[in-house]
Amino acid sequence: MARVNNGANGAPSGKVGAVVFCKWKDITYVRSLPKVRKKRKLSDSEEKNRGKFGFTQTFLAPFTKFFRLGFQHYAENMTAFNAAMSYHLEHAVLMGAQGPAINYEKFAISRGLDDLIVSTSTEIVDHKLEIKWEPKMTKELLNHELIDFRAMALLLPENSMDQSNGLLLGNSIEHRSQLIDLPKISESSIFHVYLGFAATDGSNRSMNSVYVGKITAEKE
Repeated sequence: MARVNNGANGAPSGKVGAVVFCKWKDITYVRSLPKVRKKRKLSDSEEKNRGKFGFTQTFLAPFTKFFRLGFQHYAENMTAFNAAMSYHLEHAVLMGAQGPAINYEKFAISRGLDDLIVSTSTEIVDHKLEIKWEPKMTKELLNHELIDFRAMALLLPENSMDQSNGLLLGNSIEHRSQLIDLPKISESSIFHVYLGFAATDGSNRSMNSVYVGKITAEKE
C-alpha cells in the first residue's frame, strides 16, 4: 500500500489497471486489487472426509442434549458436541462403497469413567422398555462415589424415518433399572438401546455409555 500526493486536479480515485485508489481519513492511498482465488478441485480423499464429517454432524445433531451431559470431559478445549464429533469420527463412523454409515455398537451417548456396569438386560412391558443393569462396584463404594449419577437412555431407530426416544437424568445408578416409553411406530421397527450415566453434583462427570443391544418394537 502507498500514499498518494494530490496533483493539479486533486487526488485520483477508483480502479486503474491492477490497482485501486482509496481514501481513509482524508489520506488517499493505493493498493492492489484482491486476487481471485480459483476453487481447487478436491481430491477423492478430501471429498470422502468432507462427506464423512457432514454425515456425522447431521447424524449427531438431534442428540446434542445427551452429548452436553455425556461428553463434558472427553476432550480438553472442545465443546461437548465437538468432543462427541471427534469421538464418533474416529470410532463410530464407517466408510463403505455406499458412503458413510454409523457403527451402532460404537455409537455413544457418554464417555468418561470406564466399565462400571457389569451387565444389562431389557424387557418390553405395556409398550415401555425396562432397562436393568448391575454396577461393578460394591454397595459401599457405590453410595460414596456414585450416588449422584443418574441414568441416560436412548432408543435409536435403525430406520431413519422412525423417531428416537430418550431420557436424561432418570433413576439413580443404585436403582438398577429404568423405564422408558417406546416411540410410536406404524410398523415393526428395530431400535438400538444405549445406557449412560451422568453426575448431578456439579462435577460434570459421566461414565462410558453401554450399548445394551437392539430390540424389535411392534406397532401398538
